[in-house]
Amino acid sequence: MTRSWVQLAGRVQFAWLVAVCLVWSISLAFHPLDPGYTAGELLDHLQGWMETGKLYPSIESDGTLRVLNYPPMVLVLARFLAVLGIPPLLAGRLVNGIGVMLVLGVIGWWTQARGSDTAVSIGTLGLLGASVPFVYGTGQFRIEMWAVLGTVMAWALVDRGKTGRAVFWAGILLAMSCFAKQTQVVPSLVVFVWTWKYRPTALRSVLVGYLGAGISGFAAITFMWGLEPWRHIVMYTTGTYSMMNLGWQFLSHVGPWVPLFALAAYSVLRGRPGARSDPVWWYWCGALAWSFSAARSGSASAYFLDLHLATVMLVGPVLFGAGRLHPGADQAALKVPKTRCRRLLPWILAVQVVGADMGVATVAWINLSRVSDLSGELTSICSEFPRSGPALVEEAGIARACGHPALLHPFIMTSLSRRGLWNATDFETALSAGEFGTALIDFDPKQPVTGVHLDRWTGPVLNAFRAAPTQTAYPGGVWAVSW
Repeated sequence: MTRSWVQLAGRVQFAWLVAVCLVWSISLAFHPLDPGYTAGELLDHLQGWMETGKLYPSIESDGTLRVLNYPPMVLVLARFLAVLGIPPLLAGRLVNGIGVMLVLGVIGWWTQARGSDTAVSIGTLGLLGASVPFVYGTGQFRIEMWAVLGTVMAWALVDRGKTGRAVFWAGILLAMSCFAKQTQVVPSLVVFVWTWKYRPTALRSVLVGYLGAGISGFAAITFMWGLEPWRHIVMYTTGTYSMMNLGWQFLSHVGPWVPLFALAAYSVLRGRPGARSDPVWWYWCGALAWSFSAARSGSASAYFLDLHLATVMLVGPVLFGAGRLHPGADQAALKVPKTRCRRLLPWILAVQVVGADMGVATVAWINLSRVSDLSGELTSICSEFPRSGPALVEEAGIARACGHPALLHPFIMTSLSRRGLWNATDFETALSAGEFGTALIDFDPKQPVTGVHLDRWTGPVLNAFRAAPTQTAYPGGVWAVSW
Protein backbone atom coordinates (compact mmCIF):
# COMPACT_ATOMS: atom_id res chain seq x y z
CA MET A 1 0.00 0.00 0.00
CA THR A 2 1.43 3.34 -1.00
CA ARG A 3 2.17 6.06 1.51
CA SER A 4 -0.53 8.33 0.05
CA TRP A 5 -3.23 5.69 0.56
CA VAL A 6 -2.05 5.00 4.09
CA GLN A 7 -2.17 8.66 4.99
CA LEU A 8 -5.62 8.97 3.42
CA ALA A 9 -6.68 6.16 5.73
CA GLY A 10 -5.21 8.16 8.61
CA ARG A 11 -7.28 11.21 7.70
CA VAL A 12 -10.43 9.08 7.43
CA GLN A 13 -9.70 7.57 10.84
CA PHE A 14 -9.19 11.03 12.33
CA ALA A 15 -12.52 12.14 10.85
CA TRP A 16 -14.09 9.10 12.52
CA LEU A 17 -12.56 10.10 15.87
CA VAL A 18 -13.99 13.61 15.63
CA ALA A 19 -17.39 12.37 14.44
CA VAL A 20 -17.87 9.65 17.05
CA CYS A 21 -16.74 11.87 19.92
CA LEU A 22 -18.97 14.75 18.81
CA VAL A 23 -22.04 12.57 18.26
CA TRP A 24 -21.50 10.81 21.58
CA SER A 25 -20.92 14.03 23.54
CA ILE A 26 -23.72 16.04 21.91
CA SER A 27 -26.19 13.17 22.34
CA LEU A 28 -25.34 12.89 26.03
CA ALA A 29 -25.77 16.66 26.43
CA PHE A 30 -29.49 16.26 25.76
CA HIS A 31 -29.92 13.83 28.66
CA PRO A 32 -30.02 14.59 32.39
CA LEU A 33 -27.66 11.77 33.37
CA ASP A 34 -24.47 10.12 32.18
CA PRO A 35 -24.21 6.37 31.51
CA GLY A 36 -21.08 5.94 33.61
CA TYR A 37 -21.63 4.66 37.17
CA THR A 38 -18.77 6.79 38.53
CA ALA A 39 -19.98 9.86 36.62
CA GLY A 40 -23.15 9.82 38.71
CA GLU A 41 -21.16 9.54 41.91
CA LEU A 42 -18.98 12.50 40.94
CA LEU A 43 -22.06 14.60 40.23
CA ASP A 44 -23.54 13.61 43.57
CA HIS A 45 -20.33 14.56 45.36
CA LEU A 46 -20.19 17.92 43.58
CA GLN A 47 -23.79 18.83 44.34
CA GLY A 48 -23.50 17.52 47.89
CA TRP A 49 -20.45 19.73 48.40
CA MET A 50 -22.35 22.76 47.11
CA GLU A 51 -25.37 21.96 49.30
CA THR A 52 -23.68 20.98 52.57
CA GLY A 53 -20.22 22.55 52.34
CA LYS A 54 -18.61 19.13 52.89
CA LEU A 55 -16.72 17.33 50.15
CA TYR A 56 -15.23 14.60 52.35
CA PRO A 57 -17.85 13.83 55.03
CA SER A 58 -17.08 11.36 57.81
CA ILE A 59 -19.02 8.12 57.53
CA GLU A 60 -18.67 7.80 61.31
CA SER A 61 -19.69 11.16 62.74
CA ASP A 62 -21.73 12.71 59.91
CA GLY A 63 -23.87 9.63 59.29
CA THR A 64 -23.35 9.84 55.51
CA LEU A 65 -23.01 6.73 53.40
CA ARG A 66 -20.87 8.21 50.64
CA VAL A 67 -17.11 8.20 50.18
CA LEU A 68 -15.08 10.25 47.69
CA ASN A 69 -12.05 8.08 47.05
CA TYR A 70 -10.47 10.55 44.60
CA PRO A 71 -8.46 13.75 45.07
CA PRO A 72 -10.44 16.98 44.59
CA MET A 73 -8.79 18.65 41.58
CA VAL A 74 -11.42 17.91 38.91
CA LEU A 75 -14.27 18.61 41.32
CA VAL A 76 -12.69 21.95 42.22
CA LEU A 77 -12.58 22.87 38.52
CA ALA A 78 -16.20 21.77 38.04
CA ARG A 79 -17.35 23.75 41.08
CA PHE A 80 -15.63 26.85 39.72
CA LEU A 81 -17.79 26.60 36.59
CA ALA A 82 -20.90 25.78 38.61
CA VAL A 83 -20.41 28.89 40.76
CA LEU A 84 -20.49 30.91 37.53
CA GLY A 85 -24.03 29.67 36.98
CA ILE A 86 -23.42 26.59 34.82
CA PRO A 87 -25.53 23.57 35.90
CA PRO A 88 -23.34 21.09 37.84
CA LEU A 89 -23.69 18.21 35.37
CA LEU A 90 -22.84 20.44 32.43
CA ALA A 91 -19.95 21.94 34.40
CA GLY A 92 -18.50 18.47 34.97
CA ARG A 93 -18.93 17.56 31.33
CA LEU A 94 -17.24 20.78 30.20
CA VAL A 95 -14.26 20.25 32.51
CA ASN A 96 -13.87 16.74 31.13
CA GLY A 97 -14.21 18.06 27.56
CA ILE A 98 -11.38 20.52 28.15
CA GLY A 99 -9.25 17.64 29.40
CA VAL A 100 -10.05 15.61 26.27
CA MET A 101 -8.99 18.43 23.94
CA LEU A 102 -5.78 19.01 25.90
CA VAL A 103 -4.90 15.30 25.75
CA LEU A 104 -5.39 15.28 21.98
CA GLY A 105 -3.31 18.45 21.65
CA VAL A 106 -0.42 17.03 23.67
CA ILE A 107 -0.43 13.70 21.78
CA GLY A 108 -0.43 15.57 18.45
CA TRP A 109 2.36 17.93 19.51
CA TRP A 110 4.50 15.16 20.97
CA THR A 111 4.13 13.01 17.85
CA GLN A 112 5.33 15.85 15.63
CA ALA A 113 8.10 16.83 18.03
CA ARG A 114 9.45 13.29 17.69
CA GLY A 115 9.86 13.77 13.95
CA SER A 116 6.54 12.82 12.37
CA ASP A 117 4.84 15.08 9.87
CA THR A 118 1.33 16.47 10.20
CA ALA A 119 -0.31 13.66 8.22
CA VAL A 120 1.24 11.03 10.46
CA SER A 121 0.22 12.98 13.57
CA ILE A 122 -3.38 13.16 12.34
CA GLY A 123 -3.48 9.42 11.70
CA THR A 124 -1.97 8.73 15.12
CA LEU A 125 -4.70 10.75 16.82
CA GLY A 126 -7.30 9.03 14.68
CA LEU A 127 -6.44 5.66 16.21
CA LEU A 128 -8.04 6.85 19.44
CA GLY A 129 -11.37 6.67 17.62
CA ALA A 130 -10.98 2.88 17.91
CA SER A 131 -10.49 3.07 21.68
CA VAL A 132 -13.46 2.42 23.97
CA PRO A 133 -11.56 3.76 27.03
CA PHE A 134 -10.98 7.06 25.22
CA VAL A 135 -14.27 7.60 23.39
CA TYR A 136 -16.47 6.39 26.24
CA GLY A 137 -14.67 8.77 28.59
CA THR A 138 -15.53 11.83 26.49
CA GLY A 139 -18.79 13.71 26.96
CA GLN A 140 -19.28 12.56 30.54
CA PHE A 141 -18.36 13.89 33.98
CA ARG A 142 -15.06 12.05 34.46
CA ILE A 143 -11.66 12.55 36.08
CA GLU A 144 -9.43 10.21 34.04
CA MET A 145 -8.66 12.61 31.19
CA TRP A 146 -7.09 15.11 33.58
CA ALA A 147 -5.18 12.32 35.27
CA VAL A 148 -3.59 11.02 32.06
CA LEU A 149 -3.12 14.58 30.79
CA GLY A 150 -0.53 15.35 33.46
CA THR A 151 1.27 12.07 32.84
CA VAL A 152 1.44 12.46 29.04
CA MET A 153 2.55 16.10 29.26
CA ALA A 154 5.26 15.14 31.74
CA TRP A 155 6.55 12.35 29.48
CA ALA A 156 6.59 14.76 26.53
CA LEU A 157 8.63 17.30 28.50
CA VAL A 158 11.22 14.83 29.82
CA ASP A 159 11.52 13.48 26.28
CA ARG A 160 11.75 16.75 24.33
CA GLY A 161 12.57 19.33 27.01
CA LYS A 162 16.14 20.54 26.73
CA THR A 163 16.26 22.80 29.77
CA GLY A 164 16.02 22.32 33.51
CA ARG A 165 12.89 24.46 33.55
CA ALA A 166 11.11 22.09 31.16
CA VAL A 167 11.78 18.99 33.26
CA PHE A 168 10.93 20.95 36.41
CA TRP A 169 7.48 21.54 34.93
CA ALA A 170 7.32 17.84 34.10
CA GLY A 171 7.56 17.13 37.82
CA ILE A 172 4.77 19.62 38.56
CA LEU A 173 2.57 17.99 35.92
CA LEU A 174 3.17 14.55 37.39
CA ALA A 175 2.00 15.84 40.75
CA MET A 176 -1.03 17.40 39.06
CA SER A 177 -1.97 14.04 37.58
CA CYS A 178 -1.89 12.50 41.07
CA PHE A 179 -4.23 15.20 42.40
CA ALA A 180 -6.68 14.26 39.65
CA LYS A 181 -6.43 10.53 40.41
CA GLN A 182 -4.07 9.16 43.04
CA THR A 183 -3.24 5.98 41.12
CA GLN A 184 -1.17 8.09 38.70
CA VAL A 185 1.57 7.84 41.32
CA VAL A 186 2.59 4.56 39.69
CA PRO A 187 3.11 5.97 36.14
CA SER A 188 4.98 8.85 37.80
CA LEU A 189 7.47 6.39 39.31
CA VAL A 190 8.17 5.04 35.81
CA VAL A 191 9.04 8.59 34.68
CA PHE A 192 11.46 8.95 37.59
CA VAL A 193 13.18 5.66 36.78
CA TRP A 194 13.55 6.57 33.09
CA THR A 195 14.95 10.00 33.97
CA TRP A 196 17.40 8.49 36.46
CA LYS A 197 18.59 5.96 33.85
CA TYR A 198 18.74 8.11 30.70
CA ARG A 199 18.77 11.75 31.84
CA PRO A 200 20.36 11.69 35.30
CA THR A 201 21.21 15.38 35.17
CA ALA A 202 17.49 16.16 34.90
CA LEU A 203 16.37 13.93 37.77
CA ARG A 204 16.86 16.60 40.40
CA SER A 205 14.68 19.10 38.53
CA VAL A 206 11.89 16.55 38.05
CA LEU A 207 11.92 15.54 41.70
CA VAL A 208 12.01 19.13 42.94
CA GLY A 209 9.01 20.01 40.78
CA TYR A 210 7.13 16.87 41.82
CA LEU A 211 7.83 17.14 45.54
CA GLY A 212 7.25 20.89 45.59
CA ALA A 213 3.86 20.60 43.91
CA GLY A 214 3.00 17.46 45.85
CA ILE A 215 3.73 18.98 49.26
CA SER A 216 1.88 22.18 48.31
CA GLY A 217 -1.15 20.20 47.16
CA PHE A 218 -1.10 18.03 50.29
CA ALA A 219 -0.97 21.12 52.47
CA ALA A 220 -3.79 22.83 50.56
CA ILE A 221 -6.11 19.79 50.80
CA THR A 222 -5.36 19.35 54.50
CA PHE A 223 -5.94 23.05 55.17
CA MET A 224 -9.30 22.98 53.37
CA TRP A 225 -10.71 19.68 54.65
CA GLY A 226 -8.48 18.44 57.45
CA LEU A 227 -7.33 14.81 57.59
CA GLU A 228 -10.63 13.29 56.43
CA PRO A 229 -9.65 13.39 52.69
CA TRP A 230 -6.70 11.13 53.36
CA ARG A 231 -8.98 8.55 55.00
CA HIS A 232 -11.13 8.61 51.86
CA ILE A 233 -8.26 8.64 49.36
CA VAL A 234 -5.86 6.23 51.06
CA MET A 235 -7.63 4.01 53.61
CA TYR A 236 -10.99 3.66 51.87
CA THR A 237 -9.70 3.33 48.30
CA THR A 238 -8.05 -0.08 48.45
CA GLY A 239 -10.77 -2.57 47.60
CA THR A 240 -11.30 -6.24 46.95
CA TYR A 241 -9.88 -8.15 44.00
CA SER A 242 -11.19 -10.63 41.48
CA MET A 243 -9.24 -12.54 38.86
CA MET A 244 -12.50 -13.07 36.96
CA ASN A 245 -12.94 -9.31 36.77
CA LEU A 246 -9.37 -8.93 35.53
CA GLY A 247 -9.99 -11.49 32.82
CA TRP A 248 -13.19 -9.77 31.70
CA GLN A 249 -11.53 -6.35 31.58
CA PHE A 250 -8.59 -7.68 29.55
CA LEU A 251 -10.98 -9.44 27.19
CA SER A 252 -12.91 -6.18 26.72
CA HIS A 253 -10.10 -3.62 26.47
CA VAL A 254 -6.92 -5.52 25.60
CA GLY A 255 -8.31 -8.27 23.38
CA PRO A 256 -9.69 -5.95 20.65
CA TRP A 257 -6.32 -4.18 20.42
CA VAL A 258 -4.03 -7.23 20.43
CA PRO A 259 -2.74 -6.64 16.85
CA LEU A 260 -1.85 -3.03 17.69
CA PHE A 261 -0.20 -4.06 20.98
CA ALA A 262 1.77 -6.74 19.13
CA LEU A 263 2.90 -4.25 16.49
CA ALA A 264 3.93 -1.78 19.21
CA ALA A 265 6.12 -4.40 20.89
CA TYR A 266 7.50 -5.74 17.61
CA SER A 267 8.42 -2.30 16.32
CA VAL A 268 10.67 -1.74 19.33
CA LEU A 269 11.99 -5.19 20.16
CA ARG A 270 12.92 -5.88 16.52
CA GLY A 271 13.96 -2.33 15.73
CA ARG A 272 17.15 -0.45 16.54
CA PRO A 273 18.56 -1.25 20.01
CA GLY A 274 18.29 2.40 20.99
CA ALA A 275 14.52 2.21 20.64
CA ARG A 276 14.31 0.47 24.00
CA SER A 277 15.38 3.68 25.70
CA ASP A 278 12.49 5.50 24.05
CA PRO A 279 10.31 7.15 26.75
CA VAL A 280 7.16 6.14 24.87
CA TRP A 281 8.28 2.52 25.11
CA TRP A 282 8.75 2.95 28.86
CA TYR A 283 5.37 4.63 29.11
CA TRP A 284 3.82 1.70 27.24
CA CYS A 285 5.50 -0.97 29.37
CA GLY A 286 4.58 0.83 32.59
CA ALA A 287 0.97 1.25 31.47
CA LEU A 288 0.75 -2.41 30.43
CA ALA A 289 2.04 -3.57 33.80
CA TRP A 290 -0.22 -1.17 35.71
CA SER A 291 -3.28 -2.31 33.74
CA PHE A 292 -3.18 -5.51 35.81
CA SER A 293 -4.54 -3.39 38.65
CA ALA A 294 -7.87 -3.92 36.85
CA ALA A 295 -8.09 -6.99 39.07
CA ARG A 296 -9.65 -4.58 41.57
CA SER A 297 -13.40 -5.08 41.78
CA GLY A 298 -15.20 -2.18 40.15
CA SER A 299 -12.49 -1.51 37.58
CA ALA A 300 -13.56 -0.52 34.09
CA SER A 301 -12.28 0.90 30.80
CA ALA A 302 -10.47 3.85 32.42
CA TYR A 303 -7.83 1.46 33.77
CA PHE A 304 -6.60 0.99 30.18
CA LEU A 305 -6.57 4.60 29.03
CA ASP A 306 -2.83 5.11 29.58
CA LEU A 307 -2.10 1.88 27.71
CA HIS A 308 -4.15 2.95 24.68
CA LEU A 309 -2.53 6.40 24.59
CA ALA A 310 0.97 4.92 24.71
CA THR A 311 0.05 2.39 22.02
CA VAL A 312 -1.08 4.99 19.50
CA MET A 313 2.14 6.92 20.15
CA LEU A 314 4.16 3.83 19.25
CA VAL A 315 2.05 2.47 16.42
CA GLY A 316 0.74 5.62 14.73
CA PRO A 317 4.07 6.71 13.18
CA VAL A 318 4.68 3.15 11.97
CA LEU A 319 1.26 2.72 10.38
CA PHE A 320 0.76 6.14 8.86
CA GLY A 321 4.38 6.70 7.96
CA ALA A 322 4.15 3.59 5.73
CA GLY A 323 6.64 1.72 7.91
CA ARG A 324 8.96 4.65 8.56
CA LEU A 325 9.01 7.92 10.39
CA HIS A 326 9.59 11.36 8.98
CA PRO A 327 13.23 11.70 7.84
CA GLY A 328 13.90 14.11 10.72
CA ALA A 329 12.99 11.55 13.37
CA ASP A 330 15.41 10.48 16.11
CA GLN A 331 17.73 7.61 15.36
CA ALA A 332 16.21 5.71 18.27
CA ALA A 333 12.72 5.99 16.81
CA LEU A 334 10.61 2.98 16.03
CA LYS A 335 10.43 1.20 12.75
CA VAL A 336 9.67 -2.22 11.31
CA PRO A 337 11.02 -3.78 8.09
CA LYS A 338 9.28 -2.26 5.10
CA THR A 339 8.47 -5.59 3.50
CA ARG A 340 6.67 -6.89 6.57
CA CYS A 341 4.97 -3.56 7.12
CA ARG A 342 3.63 -3.54 3.56
CA ARG A 343 2.15 -7.01 4.02
CA LEU A 344 0.61 -6.30 7.43
CA LEU A 345 -0.64 -2.75 7.05
CA PRO A 346 -3.74 -3.42 4.91
CA TRP A 347 -4.89 -6.22 7.22
CA ILE A 348 -4.18 -4.25 10.37
CA LEU A 349 -6.03 -1.21 9.08
CA ALA A 350 -9.00 -3.17 7.70
CA VAL A 351 -9.45 -5.84 10.38
CA GLN A 352 -8.07 -4.27 13.53
CA VAL A 353 -8.86 -0.57 13.35
CA VAL A 354 -12.15 -0.75 11.42
CA GLY A 355 -13.33 -3.64 13.59
CA ALA A 356 -12.46 -1.69 16.74
CA ASP A 357 -14.27 1.36 15.31
CA MET A 358 -17.41 -0.71 14.99
CA GLY A 359 -16.94 -1.94 18.54
CA VAL A 360 -16.74 1.65 19.78
CA ALA A 361 -19.88 2.56 17.82
CA THR A 362 -21.71 -0.41 19.31
CA VAL A 363 -20.75 0.48 22.87
CA ALA A 364 -21.83 4.09 22.30
CA TRP A 365 -25.14 3.04 20.74
CA ILE A 366 -25.98 0.61 23.57
CA ASN A 367 -25.24 3.20 26.25
CA LEU A 368 -27.08 5.98 24.46
CA SER A 369 -30.11 3.73 24.00
CA ARG A 370 -30.20 2.95 27.71
CA VAL A 371 -29.81 6.59 28.72
CA SER A 372 -32.57 7.56 26.27
CA ASP A 373 -34.89 4.92 27.71
CA LEU A 374 -34.22 6.10 31.25
CA SER A 375 -34.67 9.75 30.31
CA GLY A 376 -37.99 8.99 28.64
CA GLU A 377 -39.31 7.30 31.77
CA LEU A 378 -37.70 9.67 34.25
CA THR A 379 -40.98 11.24 35.37
CA SER A 380 -42.39 7.85 36.32
CA ILE A 381 -39.14 6.73 37.90
CA CYS A 382 -38.85 9.88 39.98
CA SER A 383 -42.43 9.47 41.22
CA GLU A 384 -41.28 6.35 43.07
CA PHE A 385 -39.24 8.46 45.49
CA PRO A 386 -40.51 10.68 48.33
CA ARG A 387 -40.85 14.36 47.55
CA SER A 388 -37.79 15.31 49.57
CA GLY A 389 -34.76 13.70 51.14
CA PRO A 390 -32.18 11.25 49.81
CA ALA A 391 -33.09 8.42 47.43
CA LEU A 392 -31.87 4.85 47.66
CA VAL A 393 -30.53 4.06 44.18
CA GLU A 394 -27.86 1.90 42.62
CA GLU A 395 -26.80 4.73 40.29
CA ALA A 396 -26.35 8.10 41.97
CA GLY A 397 -26.85 9.89 38.64
CA ILE A 398 -30.51 8.80 38.55
CA ALA A 399 -31.12 10.21 42.02
CA ARG A 400 -29.66 13.57 40.97
CA ALA A 401 -31.67 13.57 37.75
CA CYS A 402 -34.75 13.24 40.00
CA GLY A 403 -33.62 16.13 42.19
CA HIS A 404 -32.50 14.00 45.16
CA PRO A 405 -29.13 13.30 46.74
CA ALA A 406 -28.17 9.63 46.81
CA LEU A 407 -28.65 7.92 50.17
CA LEU A 408 -25.48 5.91 49.65
CA HIS A 409 -22.96 4.93 47.00
CA PRO A 410 -23.37 1.15 47.12
CA PHE A 411 -20.13 -0.11 45.59
CA ILE A 412 -17.73 1.73 47.88
CA MET A 413 -19.87 1.18 50.99
CA THR A 414 -20.20 -2.55 50.31
CA SER A 415 -16.44 -2.72 49.79
CA LEU A 416 -15.89 -1.01 53.14
CA SER A 417 -18.33 -3.41 54.79
CA ARG A 418 -16.47 -6.45 53.48
CA ARG A 419 -13.20 -5.02 54.73
CA GLY A 420 -14.59 -4.29 58.19
CA LEU A 421 -14.39 -0.51 57.83
CA TRP A 422 -18.16 0.05 57.94
CA ASN A 423 -20.80 -1.86 59.87
CA ALA A 424 -23.71 -2.33 57.47
CA THR A 425 -26.01 -3.99 60.03
CA ASP A 426 -28.09 -0.90 60.85
CA PHE A 427 -28.58 -0.09 57.17
CA GLU A 428 -29.53 -3.67 56.31
CA THR A 429 -32.00 -3.86 59.19
CA ALA A 430 -33.64 -0.56 58.27
CA LEU A 431 -33.92 -1.62 54.62
CA SER A 432 -35.52 -4.95 55.50
CA ALA A 433 -38.01 -3.13 57.73
CA GLY A 434 -39.07 -0.94 54.81
CA GLU A 435 -37.86 2.31 56.33
CA PHE A 436 -36.55 3.62 53.00
CA GLY A 437 -39.80 3.02 51.11
CA THR A 438 -38.36 2.44 47.64
CA ALA A 439 -35.04 1.45 46.09
CA LEU A 440 -34.10 1.73 42.42
CA ILE A 441 -31.75 -1.02 41.25
CA ASP A 442 -30.23 -2.13 37.93
CA PHE A 443 -31.32 -5.78 37.92
CA ASP A 444 -34.35 -8.01 38.32
CA PRO A 445 -34.35 -8.87 42.05
CA LYS A 446 -36.15 -12.18 41.41
CA GLN A 447 -33.38 -13.47 39.14
CA PRO A 448 -29.94 -14.72 40.27
CA VAL A 449 -27.69 -11.71 40.81
CA THR A 450 -24.39 -11.72 38.94
CA GLY A 451 -21.59 -9.39 37.82
CA VAL A 452 -21.08 -5.92 39.21
CA HIS A 453 -24.30 -6.04 41.24
CA LEU A 454 -22.72 -8.58 43.59
CA ASP A 455 -19.98 -6.03 44.29
CA ARG A 456 -22.45 -3.21 44.92
CA TRP A 457 -24.74 -4.80 47.50
CA THR A 458 -24.28 -7.04 50.53
CA GLY A 459 -26.08 -10.36 50.82
CA PRO A 460 -28.75 -9.17 53.31
CA VAL A 461 -29.53 -6.19 51.07
CA LEU A 462 -29.99 -8.45 48.04
CA ASN A 463 -32.31 -10.66 50.11
CA ALA A 464 -34.32 -7.58 51.11
CA PHE A 465 -34.69 -6.58 47.46
CA ARG A 466 -35.83 -10.09 46.57
CA ALA A 467 -38.44 -10.11 49.36
CA ALA A 468 -39.86 -6.64 48.62
CA PRO A 469 -43.64 -6.92 48.07
CA THR A 470 -43.74 -4.50 45.12
CA GLN A 471 -41.35 -4.73 42.17
CA THR A 472 -41.77 -2.58 39.06
CA ALA A 473 -39.69 -2.86 35.87
CA TYR A 474 -38.80 0.25 33.86
CA PRO A 475 -37.11 0.67 30.47
CA GLY A 476 -33.34 0.86 30.63
CA GLY A 477 -33.07 -2.25 32.80
CA VAL A 478 -33.96 -0.66 36.14
CA TRP A 479 -36.37 -1.95 38.77
CA ALA A 480 -38.13 -0.11 41.56
CA VAL A 481 -38.61 -2.26 44.67
CA SER A 482 -40.94 -0.95 47.36
CA TRP A 483 -42.05 -1.94 50.82
